[in-house]
Amino acid sequence: MKHYFNTNKVLTVTALAIGAITIFFACKKDEKTGADEQRDVLTISAAEKETEINAIYEDAFTEVIDVNATQKGLNGQNRQAAPTQGLARCAGVEISFDPADLITFPKTITIDYGTGCTESNGRSRKGMIIVVVDKMFWLTGATATITFENYFVNGIKVEGTQTLTNLSSNGGFGYTYAVAGGKLTYPNGTVVKYSGTRTLQQKAGGGTMSILDDAYELTGHAKLEDSTSSANILIKSPLHRKISCSWIDKGELSVTVNAHTASINYGTGDCDNKAMLTVGDKTKEITLKP
Repeated sequence: MKHYFNTNKVLTVTALAIGAITIFFACKKDEKTGADEQRDVLTISAAEKETEINAIYEDAFTEVIDVNATQKGLNGQNRQAAPTQGLARCAGVEISFDPADLITFPKTITIDYGTGCTESNGRSRKGMIIVVVDKMFWLTGATATITFENYFVNGIKVEGTQTLTNLSSNGGFGYTYAVAGGKLTYPNGTVVKYSGTRTLQQKAGGGTMSILDDAYELTGHAKLEDSTSSANILIKSPLHRKISCSWIDKGELSVTVNAHTASINYGTGDCDNKAMLTVGDKTKEITLKP
């Protein structure tokens, strides 16, 4: 009898132990699933911020290149296109030069959007982009240093220093832009810090008078940080951008948060505001903001 009860006791304890282990591993599995889900959410959020933030700094680059092509004060040449020909800069923007002559450098150019204007693709800007160029910007090695004064794009306050360098040579037009101390403040108070370097090489349009047929390929890397995570961005396949299109239309980049990587694929060359975001076993189409 004693043996019987001891055996039952052993079986009962064993059953309880197995039950506890099962519950423990079930909880661990649930925790792991939850942790993976949270990791995916953070990575997806960082990837979506990257597409928006880089578009803002790339837009500043495009605005300065636009001024370079349309204003002799920056360019010193005659390769021009009227601002109303389809360029990004909306009507009513004031551009000033200091000194105002065509030969004195360094020169400060102010691109003033005033209290705000919205272009045809929906992008809105207000405030000022301040550009200091050390010499005629068409010269190889020329630099343009961009800062922002009370400047907003689509309601997002933009800060930091963006340095453009002309890498042009006999192989065609090329530029780098490096963002240092970048800071984006969203209308809801969210703050994202941003830094990075991108190199642009012209792939089409250099032989015509208009800049609307220009196209570039971008390579490089960046880092963004907010209150929840830090992400590293690397362009895996060169990003293709036409000056006449508001969005990147081809290429792929990766966004890594805590060793967890998402990829953004911009398509095969169609000018649209769509890209495919993939993280783990999840894929979703995202809409790129102007």
